[in-house]
Order: sequence, then structure tokens, then C-alpha cells
Amino acid sequence: MGTDSHLLYYKKPAKAWTAALPLGNGSIGAMIYGKAQTETISLNYDQLWTGYPKTYHHMCSYDSFAKARDLAMAGKLCEAQRTLESGFEGLNSEAYMPFGDIILECHKGFVKNYSRKLDLTTAVHTVEYEKSDVKYTRTSFVSHPDKAFVMKVESDKANAVSFTLKMNSPLRNSVSADGKALVLDGICPSLSPSNVDEIPKDEYIQYSDDEAKKGISFRGAVRVVADGNVEYNNNSIVVSNASSAVVYFTCESSFNGFDKHPNLEGKEYKNACMSMLDAVSSKNYDDILNAHIADYKSFYDRVSLELGTDKKENVPTDKRLALFFSNKKDMGLYGLLFNFGRYLTIAGSREGTQAMNLQGIWNHRVRPPWSSNYTVNINTEMNYFPTLMVDMPEMHLPLIDFVKEISVTGEATARELYHARGFTGHHNIDIWRMTTPVKGNSQWSFWPMSSGWLCRHLYEHYEYTLDKNYLREVAYPVMKKAAEFYLDLLIPDNDGYLILAPSTSPENDFYVGKEECSVSQTSTMTMSIIKELFGNCIKASKILDESCDTINDIADKLPKLLPFRVGSKGDLLEWYNEEEWTEPHHRHISHLYALHPARLINHEDTPELIEACRKTLEYRGDNGTGWSLGWKINFWARMWDGNHAMQLIDMQLRPVDNKYIINYKGGGGTYPNMFDAHPPFQIDGNFGAVSGIAEMLMQSTEDTIYLLPALPDKWATGSINGLRAKGNIKVDIEWKDGKLADYKLYGDATGKRIVYNGKTL
Repeated sequence: MGTDSHLLYYKKPAKAWTAALPLGNGSIGAMIYGKAQTETISLNYDQLWTGYPKTYHHMCSYDSFAKARDLAMAGKLCEAQRTLESGFEGLNSEAYMPFGDIILECHKGFVKNYSRKLDLTTAVHTVEYEKSDVKYTRTSFVSHPDKAFVMKVESDKANAVSFTLKMNSPLRNSVSADGKALVLDGICPSLSPSNVDEIPKDEYIQYSDDEAKKGISFRGAVRVVADGNVEYNNNSIVVSNASSAVVYFTCESSFNGFDKHPNLEGKEYKNACMSMLDAVSSKNYDDILNAHIADYKSFYDRVSLELGTDKKENVPTDKRLALFFSNKKDMGLYGLLFNFGRYLTIAGSREGTQAMNLQGIWNHRVRPPWSSNYTVNINTEMNYFPTLMVDMPEMHLPLIDFVKEISVTGEATARELYHARGFTGHHNIDIWRMTTPVKGNSQWSFWPMSSGWLCRHLYEHYEYTLDKNYLREVAYPVMKKAAEFYLDLLIPDNDGYLILAPSTSPENDFYVGKEECSVSQTSTMTMSIIKELFGNCIKASKILDESCDTINDIADKLPKLLPFRVGSKGDLLEWYNEEEWTEPHHRHISHLYALHPARLINHEDTPELIEACRKTLEYRGDNGTGWSLGWKINFWARMWDGNHAMQLIDMQLRPVDNKYIINYKGGGGTYPNMFDAHPPFQIDGNFGAVSGIAEMLMQSTEDTIYLLPALPDKWATGSINGLRAKGNIKVDIEWKDGKLADYKLYGDATGKRIVYNGKTL
């Protein structure tokens, strides 16, 4: 693949956050604007959230749930919804916070020959420009081995590097210096801004002096090592007469786990932060850089995609997006979209870090969209759609830890809200692993299905790795707990089928008369998640040669679950009965869960339901928000319609300006820095695109690998190497003139069917 599929390149600094370029090591996130005169580095640390461990179980009544269930089964759906919204809601989740900024005040004056680049092959950012016949270069990266942000500032003439460095934060903080480092000590708010109502904007960041209500404390520290003068003042570092200077930043917090109070039970963080700073700043810069690149490339180089190139490496990326919008002629841009998403996975999710939230690890607002939380009715899961397929199971581990932790907090939610065993979660979760419903419309707030969906990631991790110890010790116990919750909630309908009542289909409504309603007797998504979870539990029990009463109960109830149904228009029904959508082109297509990410609906076993899914997608339409476009790419790939999937990719590459807007009706696309635009920024669309591209070229089940199942005409010749199929098999594929030319499998493919163009090879 040409350089143009591995490089983000610009001829001017970023004027907005969505034009700045992201760096990260899973914990520290940095957005670099690349300004010549006053550089801004917007920083995040993955443990900085509002609040502390708390529950809202007391705000939700089991009696309200039971009453709503009775009303729904009696056909009184609007009454059921009102009952849930009045007696079965808590508060919103806590919010992910920014750390703040490092500011470099450099020289003023005319700058020429400016460029900034992010090299995806090395995860290194560079800014280059000339001023007064001096060439300046700034090289930045966030090292995972050394747990630090590092920036080298250098000039091609002696003693030309001078700048003043400052740190600030929008959170409560103090800045000091001790002659060796500039230190920012801060504390996160005690309450999410989204739970602070009807007060002035400048007062929605709330802190408490009560020791039991204080939030997460944190420290960020900067040291500069230079061959010139370095002076530490009270609130700045002044560098002068240097030829080169290296800036080191480390961060640590008092967060000590989802179940520990960060103030009363917090971990030591101040000395830990300084120890990391001492360690990294004592090393040779080139050694730090080389270790970073080697670590990063060990993941990035596992997969390579070749679709051809139009040699656009010298065209700025923002211009490429604009040109592509007008003529669709830039084969390298498809590769760039794919590679940038893989880059974001490595930068945003590492073993031992927090799972990626709505914005990965990058957020600059104290009141971010949707609290930058874990929205688990599609978005968090989409963040990890491609991770296993592009051979990065290590980056999947933070999500597995996330699910393990909510399996603990979700036990009380299952017990107290539903009088059920096992565990459950609803549609919003935060760092404290809140699992209760939030406040608001039932179309999102009432949805106890996230535990089931998240458990599919646990089982898929086994399918791709074949790690039987992991299946036995981690995945299987949690999956059974999730299944027990649904076993306890299933009830028979009038036809004798088992359903979970009441249910919603996130986040859509239908008409009951002239009234909008979101609560049905059950929904297709609800039943799809339960079917898949039950099936995976049975598969796991057979693999492990284990059985128990829970598995026996699952085996008894699985055949009795409500089957899929097709409506009068030939589409897959979304709710229990055929209803009239209030928004026919709604961005969520939740009822196609069985098509993707599950494979309960597929060409070989249920061809008639494939056609129902096709009708559904046609009625829903192609337009949507960024993440919705990403999901639709995957749907059409599963439909084996590569040309239609291609249309969605082209739509996702539509350039979106930097204005801060929220658009639910459409408008999805790509910001100048290649971030996905909902709008506003949500990172899930980036990962949906990667998953979709991978699915167009290879799909797999436990016994079959499909080669080029949805190859579009536009990608007539190309190759992809290093994809991982289920069964821990690596796959290389080459094609020419729209036809398979060669393929290689690495691993034990005994018993696997290899299918191309409907035929077994």
C-alpha cells in the first residue's frame, strides 16, 4: 500500500480540536494542534472521571417493573412506558473528564514551509517549519513502554530553541515547580455535569468538601531536558538558547478500582507520577523513541491492506477528503480509513487500561457529549468490533475486564430491580460500573440487555484465540451469570413462546394511535441477544465438557424462545407486533442484531430472513450518523453486497466541518483529522468502518472461512494479509480483476470449510 494510506498530513496547524491529531498509549491521550507560535497539547488520562462509587437502586422500584410488565402483556403499552419512566429510573452516569493542556509559547513572526504529520506506521507526530532561516522540528509520541508523553523540540542551528511551557486544567487544580519539574495537582468533580440541572453553566462543575464525596485526585508532571538553559518558575518552565529540548509528561491518579472510594481508599499517586517521570527522563531519547516504535509496530504490522494508490501522499488529508467527496478518486483513502482505525485501537486500548469510551480516550470538554461514557446499546461494543479480526486480542482485554467488573456491580441491579439471579446492565455505564437505568425516555433508559451483548465479546475472544483456560476461568462463569438473569425474566406469551417483557428496541419509537411509544411486549433485539447468549453458553459447556442446572435450563428454554417474524412489507419485525415507526429512517437498526454482530441470520441457514433484513435496510435508508453508517457497512457486508457496503464507506468519508453540533438525523462523516463525526465526534464510527472493511474481505464462523464475501467492484485488484479468523487462524488473501487469485492460512484449519463465491474450495 502506498504511503498515502499510512499518513495524515496537513499544511497548516489545527484551528479546532477535531483537526488536531491524536496520540495515545491506552492511558494518556494527547491531541496536538501543531501550532508554530503557541503550541497546544490537549491531554487526557483514562482514569479521570467525575464521582465515586455509588448506586441508584433505591430510585428504581421492582413493583414498577412488575406493573409495567403486566400492562405491556395486557397491550397497554403507553401506560407501561409511563410506569417505567416514573418509577424505574435513576440518575445519569458519571462523566469522563479532560486533564487539561500543555502550552508551549514559542517565537512569534512569519513561518514558512510548514507541515504536520502523523505517521501511522510509527505512531509518531511531527511538526516542521522554518522561521528566520532556521528549520524547527517537533517530534511527539506517547510511549506505552515508558508510560509518558514525549516531545522533542529541535532546530538545525545552534541555540535557536527557546520556549515557555505552561500547564493548565479546566478542573480544580494548583500548579507548582520544585526546580526539577512543573507539577499540576487536581481533583475531578464530585458529580457528573449531566446530573446538575437548572443552574448557570459556569456552576455545573461541582466539588464537595466532604471527604466522603470527593472525586478522583490526580497529578500531571512535566520535565524538560535540554542542551541550553532550563529554568523552573512557579507556574512555567522557560527554555532558552538550546539546540534541542525534550519534554516529558507523566500522569497518575488516586483511582484504585471501580469499587474503591478514590479519596478514602485511593491509591498513592503523587510519588508514583514523579517516579515515572524520573525513570523516563533519565533515559536516552533515541532509546525511548525506538522502544515506542518497536512496541507499536509489533501490533500495527500484523495486518496490511493493499487496494492500490492514487499517490495522494503529498495532498493534505483535509484536501483529500474534500476532493474525494467530489470525485471519489482516492484508493489510498480507503486504506487510510482502515489503518487509522487500527491505529486508534492501539493508541486507545491497552492491557490494564480502561476500555475505550464514546470518544476513546480523547475528550477536551468538562461537559462532553453524552458524558463521554460507555453507551452499551451499540457504541462501546462497536469500539471493539474489529479488534479480534485485525489480530489484536491484547487490545480486547480492557473490554473483558470491563465486563468482568459489571458482572459484579450488576448482581445487585438484577437482584434489587428485577428480583432475579445473575447480573445485568442498562444502556449507560461509567468507570464505577454503574448498571442501573438512567433518567429519560424508555427508548434508551429501559434496556437490561447490555450484559447479554457484552458477553458475546467474551465468547468471541475464545473463538478467535482458542484459549480454553480463559474460557473456563473468565468467560464461561460470567456468561452463565448473564444467562441466569434472562432465565428468571422469561415468561410465556399467549402462543406459548417465551419472551422477556416488557422490552424496547434502542432507540426507536412506534405509534400507538397518535401517541409515540417505545415499550413493547418484547422486541426482536431483546430476543436475539438472549438466543445468542444461550447458544454460546451451550457451546462453551460442550467445549469444557461441563454441565449444570443452568445449562440444562438453557437447553430446555432455548427452543421455546419467540422466533423471528417477517412483517407485511417483507421486513424483519422490530417489535412484538407489527408497528408503525415514528421515524422510518432512524439511525438505530437494533432489530438486525441477529444479522450483525450475531450470525443467527445468515445466507446458508436462514436465506428468507436475509431477504427480510435486506428489506429492512432498504426501508431504513443509507443516511445516518457516523456510527450508524459504520454499522450499516457491516450489515451490507453480511448481506454479501460489497457495492452497497462501498456506498456506505463513501458516505462515511464525507468531510464534516469543525462546528460543534449534534445531528441525530444524519450528517455523519469524517472530521479533518479523520475522527468519525456523529456529529459531534464519536470514535465508534472509526471502528465500525474497520470492521466493515475486514468483513467485506473475510468472514468466519466456528467451522467456515468466507473469502471475499462482499468484494466491491471498485476494489478490483488487491490483497489483505494477517486477518485473524475464528479458530486462531491467520488469513492472507490476494485477488485480481475481481476474482480470488490466491490465499494462505496459518494455523490448524483441520475441519474448516473455505468458501469463495458460494463454493467450497
